[in-house]
Order: sequence, then C-alpha cells, then structure tokens
Amino acid sequence: MTMPMASWSRASYEAADRRLLSRDSAWKPAVWLVKDGPTGESRIVKDARQLPWYSRWLATLLGNREARILSRLQGLSGMPQLRERIDRHAFSMNVLDGEPLTPDVFALAPRRLADQLLAHADAIHQRGVYHLDLRQRQNLLVGAGLQLQVVDFGAAWAPWPPLRWLLGRVLRGVDRSAAWKYLARFAPEELRAEEAEALWRGLRWRKLWIFSPYRSRGIEEILQEKRHQDV
Repeated sequence: MTMPMASWSRASYEAADRRLLSRDSAWKPAVWLVKDGPTGESRIVKDARQLPWYSRWLATLLGNREARILSRLQGLSGMPQLRERIDRHAFSMNVLDGEPLTPDVFALAPRRLADQLLAHADAIHQRGVYHLDLRQRQNLLVGAGLQLQVVDFGAAWAPWPPLRWLLGRVLRGVDRSAAWKYLARFAPEELRAEEAEALWRGLRWRKLWIFSPYRSRGIEEILQEKRHQDV
C-alpha cells in the first residue's frame, strides 16, 4: 500500500540552500541536501530534471520506482521517509544522521550491528520490499548509540505477490546474507554455526549464477575454517 506525498514546488526547492551530495552522472538522479529557508528543515532530494534528454527518462522512471518502494516503508524506523513530490522528476525524503559503516565501527559491536541489520531486513521484507544492495557499506549509516540505518533503495525491488511467493526465499537470503558476510569478514568469532552454513550454501549457489561474477574475497576461506572449528 502506497502513501500519498505532499507537494513542494520546484521554485521553492530551487530557491532553497542546496548542496550536491552525489557524484556527477549522466544516468543517475542528482542527490541534494536541501535546507528550506522558512523552516530551516533539511531534506534529501533526488532530482533527474537536469540530466541529458537521452537519460532523463530512465532516471525519472527509476526515481519514481524508488519513491513507490519507499512509500511502502513509511513508519519504519531506520529507513528514509518520503516527504514531498516536487514534480515528476524529483522527490524528497528526510535526512538520516549517521556515517557510513566502516570495519572499525563494525568491530565495536559486530553482533549488535549484524542483528540490527537482520531486523531491518526482516522489517522491509514484511512490507514486500527487498533491498538487494546491503553488501555495500555506504548504504548503511551508523548514528548515535550505534543505531544502524538503511539508505539508498534505488536497487530495491517490490515484486508482485506471485513473484514474491516464487522468489521470496532467495531474495530474503540475499539481504540477510549481507549481515553474515560482515560478520565473516570482520568478526568471524561472532558468526553462528547456522549462519555460517547458510552463507556457505549461498556462496556455492552463487558460483553457478552466470549473471553475477563470483567473488569470494576471502569469505570462503574464513567459512571453511569456521566449519572445521564447529565440527
């Protein structure tokens, strides 16, 4: 179920103080940090209007798709919350305070952060959404009190119910395996036996997936050692 968004005029948006956050790209919407003058409130805006004509349509389509996905997550803590529709090319969301997850920060409380990520994954799955890019640490922000937050749903998918029934188990595994991979790489002693086994099976299947080059990046060796320890 989607939620209607309030409107915000492009004139008001473009008149506000803005700072570009994303790198220049001819294919992706620009990401702006915008501070509204009258209220002093900050927002994140994704805007495809300034892109070249040959890519604007695709970036607009993907931006609208992301907005629809985010509308399913309204009310979930630790997730971006939709704010306003500016026009068909742009929408805004709230600002989540935090810094991208780093190995050093993860090492402060690996089990706690992994469990938070698993809980976030379960929460969005209950709304019929799969993030599919949680292995990218820049998509995870750590705020005050080591509270984990999930951002950037540009690659997320909210499949129709029949496809969700057919592919849901695989898609859930993709999201949940991100937490296990962080543990395997940065705190293998915190990885539970059942998690290591599930991650091992996922790596075995991924080797057979011709559409995505298989890269262990040392995780397979760590899991082999972990499995021997648990025997």
